[in-house]
Amino acid sequence: MVHKMSKVIGFHVQAFDGEIGHVDDFLFDEGWGVRSLVVDTSNWIGGKWVVISTAEVEKIDSPEKRIFIRLTRQQVKDSPPVDAADIELTETLPPFVVI
Repeated sequence: MVHKMSKVIGFHVQAFDGEIGHVDDFLFDEGWGVRSLVVDTSNWIGGKWVVISTAEVEKIDSPEKRIFIRLTRQQVKDSPPVDAADIELTETLPPFVVI
């Protein structure tokens, strides 16, 4: 099944042992393949944005707006932060206007 990325943003992420956050963004490679989910774990103490490989996705439940992953909550918390990802610098800079 195909899913629109714009509709999946905000889906709750369900680890083996409970909910851990929601999908905030995606990272894709030069071939336009979706490589990772950016998961916002800020609902939890010490939360942050972490990168989860799409290989860890078990299933997507569209009606319930949930993504089930093959990780525990602790494994998600220990995942690399999004700022450790190899993202093109121009994509991480804030927008600005030159006058």
